Amino acid sequence: MTKKNLVQITTDQRGNEIIMVRVNKTLKELMEEKPSSRWDVSFWHPDFQNLIAKISNNYKVDLFGDYIESITYGQVGQRVYSEKGSVKYIQTINITSTGVDYLIKLATIDEGSHNDPLRSRLKYGDLLLGNAGMGGLGKVTLFVDKDIKVNISQDIDLIRCKNINKYYVVVYLKSVFGNKQIWIRSRGVGAPKLPFDEIKAIKIPILPDKAQKNIELEYKKMAVYHGKAMESKKYSNEAEYKKNIEIAEKMLKDLIAKTEAVIRGERVVIID
Repeated sequence: MTKKNLVQITTDQRGNEIIMVRVNKTLKELMEEKPSSRWDVSFWHPDFQNLIAKISNNYKVDLFGDYIESITYGQVGQRVYSEKGSVKYIQTINITSTGVDYLIKLATIDEGSHNDPLRSRLKYGDLLLGNAGMGGLGKVTLFVDKDIKVNISQDIDLIRCKNINKYYVVVYLKSVFGNKQIWIRSRGVGAPKLPFDEIKAIKIPILPDKAQKNIELEYKKMAVYHGKAMESKKYSNEAEYKKNIEIAEKMLKDLIAKTEAVIRGERVVIID
């Protein structure tokens, strides 16, 4: 902007000056100068700044988007359930803290129907993230079932990761560091919604490979008890279900706490 444009004068119909505005920079100039400044959540939200400040300087902090191979959402449009359908259909209500619970709302759909788009058919190791609603936003788990066909609703994002341990990612997103970012970055006057670009902008500390592998080992141990709980629930064995789900929840809570401590630099290893 030239000096002569720093002051803009507005006149009335008779040519009389009625207002003078000093313009320091245009929006275009501001964005070119610092694209991630006051227009970005990390600039203005104090909770975000305080959260990131607690991450140890021992770790590089990257954007989650750098480690996303692909991201999509589930089926959009009318839901048509089928009692004889061969594909299980899950919604955010089916995502619990320790894994997927199909029995909370049991639903099946016809294979190859509009409810079963190939792009959102789940594969072993897929990360599932609730993307909308007060009850669904931020719910996250890994799909660890094999040899079954499952698809998802539009309120769930399917994320496939690359060059990072997906078990670490799911625990991180459950931690205060990940979950708070999800809520800070969500949008919407009514029901909150988390767009793809905000998911990719989540900041994630890159822990050493050994720490990530230890998180994987502990998560898999927890998942065994989740599986036992689901098996007990299927056969209406309430006592066994309650025992195993409580073990799984305690193991997961402990794993998240240890991971947060490592991220803050308060401990070095996950497994004592």
